[in-house]
Amino acid sequence: MRQWLLKGIILAAVLGLGLAGSQAFAQRAVLAGDTRPYFASTPHPYPVGSDNRPVVWSDTIKSPGATFLRIHFVNFDLAPGDFLTIHGSKGEVHRYEGKGPRGNGEFWSFSTDGDTATVRLHGGKSIGNGYTIDRIGHGTLPTDDLQTTSGPAPEVVCGTDGRKDVACYTTPPKSTWNPIARLLFVNDDDGFQYVCTGSLVPGSNANTLITNNHCIDTQSETSSLQARFNYQKKNCSGNQLETASNYNGGTFLKTSAIVGGLDYTLVTLQGNPAGTWGMLTPTTLEPSAGSLMHFPQHPGGGLKKLGRFENKQQTIRCTVITVHQTFCTGCPCNPTLANSQFNYGCDSEGGSSGSPILTNAANRVWGLHHLGGITSCSNSATHMSLICADAGALLTCAAN
Repeated sequence: MRQWLLKGIILAAVLGLGLAGSQAFAQRAVLAGDTRPYFASTPHPYPVGSDNRPVVWSDTIKSPGATFLRIHFVNFDLAPGDFLTIHGSKGEVHRYEGKGPRGNGEFWSFSTDGDTATVRLHGGKSIGNGYTIDRIGHGTLPTDDLQTTSGPAPEVVCGTDGRKDVACYTTPPKSTWNPIARLLFVNDDDGFQYVCTGSLVPGSNANTLITNNHCIDTQSETSSLQARFNYQKKNCSGNQLETASNYNGGTFLKTSAIVGGLDYTLVTLQGNPAGTWGMLTPTTLEPSAGSLMHFPQHPGGGLKKLGRFENKQQTIRCTVITVHQTFCTGCPCNPTLANSQFNYGCDSEGGSSGSPILTNAANRVWGLHHLGGITSCSNSATHMSLICADAGALLTCAAN
């Protein structure tokens, strides 16, 4: 389990409280909502319908004030050919069959916007056991706004915010960042929902995703994961969004702790997101001081943005400041292994945890972003070369 002594440090970052010397903040996972007991259930077995699969049972789930809802099912067991749909207030529909995406009758649904969702069971002639709902996820983050409700933590935006929506750049094109997803998951320790950033990478397991250990560090959290790809603006001007795609978390592969480790986690996703969105290639080649870089991210759990410049005027390129550093020495978080980090002035905020730091050509991953509030107002990543060595065959890394 992650070291929750970090909570005090993270809270200081949220409140804008500085720490002296070389101390730093874990770039926090952003609180997205809580989970609450809730009961709804079909009869067991549920009513039998006709061949055209009419709605044989329906539940309306409501949690006043929620910006989004997730539903936790147990004992989910539908007859062959039957299916369940969840309808959100803004028209989104999610469909589930059999014993659910994990095949064991227990899962968290994908999120639907608003405080009300309708569950509909479409039944045929066969007899199925039905479902039980025992919890819901009450969301508090905006689901489709172009800005999050809270601004960035002051320690990790240096001067003016230089980030822009990925659609605002033609070089590299926004498709470059397709393998990057917004991650929504339920934390084991406190039962709250959080958001981070993650990326598809090659390895010995298909559809491998990398993020921070201080985001996800257990199979239970992996099982609760909703990875949303293509969550971004369609054009630089205007409010139209791309069509996003959601994938369930699969298998928890490996993690390295933030305390005394490298602060990374590898998991798989269900389905074949890599076949649609591609992968980013990690490299054992390391950056040097002054290297130009890119920092794509889902700040605050919002739409995908790109850190390419350090200032709003877009005149100062993001560059690596120093390499093989040890930040946070002697402070309570004492995050990573000695000489394992490099830092940069490119802006970030909570929710950017787990973002890749890429080369100037944007064809290789140099590091995994994880810290904010470094000395002289900079952010920090773990060297990917060290993660590659630690992960072994689970991660396929280039040498260039």
